[in-house]
Amino acid sequence: MTKNFFALIILMLLLGCKNSDLSKILESPVPIDNETNRIWKQGWISVPENRMNFSSNLIELPFVLSKSLDSTDTNNIPVLIMSGGPGNSSLHMANGVVNTPWGKNTDILVFEQRGTIHSRPSLKCPEIDSLRILGLNNRLWGKQLDSLKALGTQLCYNRLTSQNIDLNGYNSLESVEDINELRKELKIDKMILYGMSYSCNLMAAYAQTYPEHTAALVLDSPLPHQVNYDEEAFKNIDTTLIKIIENYSGNTKLYTDWKNYISSIKNSVFEVSINSKTYQYTKNELIDIVLFKMSSHHTLSETTSAIENIIDGQHRGIKDIIKYYLEPSGQALGMRYSLWVAEELSQEKEATITEQEKVYSWLIDYPANDVSFETAKIWKVSSLYENRKWPESSYGGPVLILSGQFDPWTPQWYGAEMLQDLPNAKHKIYAKNSHLPGFTEKGFDDINQFINAVKKTN
Repeated sequence: MTKNFFALIILMLLLGCKNSDLSKILESPVPIDNETNRIWKQGWISVPENRMNFSSNLIELPFVLSKSLDSTDTNNIPVLIMSGGPGNSSLHMANGVVNTPWGKNTDILVFEQRGTIHSRPSLKCPEIDSLRILGLNNRLWGKQLDSLKALGTQLCYNRLTSQNIDLNGYNSLESVEDINELRKELKIDKMILYGMSYSCNLMAAYAQTYPEHTAALVLDSPLPHQVNYDEEAFKNIDTTLIKIIENYSGNTKLYTDWKNYISSIKNSVFEVSINSKTYQYTKNELIDIVLFKMSSHHTLSETTSAIENIIDGQHRGIKDIIKYYLEPSGQALGMRYSLWVAEELSQEKEATITEQEKVYSWLIDYPANDVSFETAKIWKVSSLYENRKWPESSYGGPVLILSGQFDPWTPQWYGAEMLQDLPNAKHKIYAKNSHLPGFTEKGFDDINQFINAVKKTN
């Protein structure tokens, strides 16, 4: 071997050490106010943007460790909670979850996932929002509006990459290491991990990678890693809708009437006036009305009446849908796109999605996900699995899985899928609930009992 080869190896090792040594905490205020009566330890942790790159940039992620009033440094295992999406911010939960039954007497660690709203950098995409809103205000719809969104996606991608942001670093396995770096810096031995929707996947991956530092898992509406979400999204929506109609109406013909109506208007364009301004919409926005009803515990029972009104030509609720799309996204779309293209779409087949549309024809051209293979053509990131392997070991600690009976996004059979890697999991299905049943009175109580039991055994 040559002298230059050995020099290169030494340089690579030194650079690798540099990245790990520079992972540190700066104790300074985070971008939310403390509205609780608790003491917050808050700050920012610096971590490599891409641990597969020896010359990686450093990024900064904010966190809050909220200490309960009766907490000491040794007797209270913290609950780490992170939001889902992917692309949602987590930091705001530091104020809210302390009022839940399980949060009142528990240390809460809230960590902003890399790339989300309050991280540095944040992968927000105002270009997409601006062009979508511009298009709506100019009465565009369908493919014309999609073209504007695609342009916004390209502009955001160009801006972020021109800023030397490595979009290949924004994935779940990097976030697993972020969590572990924070745990070490805060000198925490074990944590209870609370995931929601997508972040259940992240928390399970952490537990499988670092079981010795995981006291337990709470997985609220999990999206399992082994599921190809986009390939079965239409099936999940359709199957859940049938169950809701059967439960709340008993009129099985209503499902057939709904399918026939949507199919009959597939090429129609409608108009609605909002604040003296006219907007155009299609069948997709009418489907949105129904899915919005299906997605909330509080409006599930209104799903069938919404369908009946739409079939009768009364498009009640369409103004709320248009207003929703006239507002900026609450997600960091660049982070969402980077993660989904690298982790999910790289394992999926576009042909399978096309075949799915043939089976559930009333959903043809409906965007069940805002990240698609068309997005991937613009948002060019590498497959996560080119250089990494997802953890395959089981996590044998205690796990509570919560699923809503009528969840169209992460249906109850997704919870059952999680059991294969979590042999000591308990799976609870919440009747007449939708997405995130952990945020219901019954869910709060069940989580409280579970966490208290975990604390007693640790």
